[in-house]
Amino acid sequence: MLFLNKLEFSQNFRSILQQAGQIPPLPDTARSLLRLRNNPDANLDQLAGLIEQDPGLSVFIMRYARMSVFGYGNKIHSVYHAISLVIGFNTALNLSMSIVSSGCLKMPNQGALGRNLIWNQTLKCAILCRELCNIIPNNQIIDRDLMYLSGLFHNFGYFLFAHLYPREFAYLNDLISRYPKQDIRSIQMQVFGITHDTIGMYLIKAWNLPEEVAITVAEQHFPDYSGKHASYVKLIAIANRLLHDHTTVDGCPYIETSVLMESLGINETEAVATSEKVQSCRNEITLLADELAA
Repeated sequence: MLFLNKLEFSQNFRSILQQAGQIPPLPDTARSLLRLRNNPDANLDQLAGLIEQDPGLSVFIMRYARMSVFGYGNKIHSVYHAISLVIGFNTALNLSMSIVSSGCLKMPNQGALGRNLIWNQTLKCAILCRELCNIIPNNQIIDRDLMYLSGLFHNFGYFLFAHLYPREFAYLNDLISRYPKQDIRSIQMQVFGITHDTIGMYLIKAWNLPEEVAITVAEQHFPDYSGKHASYVKLIAIANRLLHDHTTVDGCPYIETSVLMESLGINETEAVATSEKVQSCRNEITLLADELAA
């Protein structure tokens, strides 16, 4: 068993997070993708070319595009077609950037918080967030691509925790395995005095990702948040609740999911159907997550 001073550990961790140069920088490919994302003149050929420089990433993007939810299957034979026919420029770019970025952060593959399960949950959440954006009427409050990016990065606090403090993270992983019914965030706060959402926020800011993503990551467990970009926070809470069979998995059990949906103009029946559509691809998503952890 690991014995640590919660206050001391929390202070040391926060000190590292606040120091320039202590957080691993974005990999070169991720920086190139970010520059492409910020370039209004970027085109599909440039993106496909960047992705194709990494054989593993190229294969993943094609397999992602072949998921049954998209209906193209084995008709996809190139990164270019995966992007142009199925995924779209922004989704392919955001997905590639998250995958490449995670590669610079060391984390065990197995366990309740292993890379396999984290990516499994992350992919489902990001896909559902993107799909839910499609059923928000007259949607001008949420950018679908930024919401997808937020879903992809919302668990990255776990990656950074494991990378900076592997021994302590192994202990957290063990605790969650032993007490599966206890709230994961509460365990983190009680034992370590810091949580993955706070850790993730510092990481997103250090990597200069959009403000919407930073706020969504920081406030993801508090859908009662009413500040800037609150709609993104509400939507990721809705997605995570739907993926957990309507169980409240955030810090606001007193707010009904239906109330959150109503605040964004989402029809509950459509939301449930959308969630079931994503869940029907769970086996394919599991295989993709396993590939990312390989």
